[in-house]
Amino acid sequence: MTGFWDRLVASIEAKLNKLLDRFEDPREQLDYAYDKLVQQLHDVDMALARAITARKKLEFNAERIREKVRDLDEKARRALELGREDLAKKALERKHVLQAELESLERKIEEMKEDEEKLKQVRETLQTRIELFRAKKEKLKAEYEVSKAQVEVKESLSGLSDDMLTAARAIERAESKVEDMRARAAAIDELVAAGGELDILEPEERDEIEKELKTLEIQKAVEDDLAKLKQELGRA
Repeated sequence: MTGFWDRLVASIEAKLNKLLDRFEDPREQLDYAYDKLVQQLHDVDMALARAITARKKLEFNAERIREKVRDLDEKARRALELGREDLAKKALERKHVLQAELESLERKIEEMKEDEEKLKQVRETLQTRIELFRAKKEKLKAEYEVSKAQVEVKESLSGLSDDMLTAARAIERAESKVEDMRARAAAIDELVAAGGELDILEPEERDEIEKELKTLEIQKAVEDDLAKLKQELGRA
């Protein structure tokens, strides 16, 4: 029977482990496992209460049979005293039948007492494990919450570092543009100081002006050539 109760406890633990895999948050796992252990303890208490109740009923029946046995024994004595041996035998026969029934009940009662003791041992084992589990559960939950907070802080710091790096790069680009503008302004100042022409036009604007100037120059050259031809023809 000891092996049976050991297997019962092992079965409870196996079922708990299987159910725990359904949860992602370890705090939920721990709370669920604790609740299941408490429920198992409650079930054992109920089973123990039922076993004790059943044993008490058997003991009550056994006591009633003992009273009947004593009564039949007394009746057999009285029958003999009155010269009724036949009645005495009949009473004794019933007495022996009841005694056999009583012995069977007493054996059953002893077996039930043994089962009760085993249930009590299972209950003590569960109670001890629940107390240990509860202490460890709270410790693990606290450690998990601390670790989770640390991860969140580190993730926040990591995001802040990325933002700071982006800002630093933006500042570098802005500083580079400022330096370019300063260099260009300095070059213009030097050109003006040297009496040179100040060309502040963009390349595209200069190209457009150059094209128009060349067009005008070509038109002027054509007009000059045309005038020369007219002059030569007039002489002829």
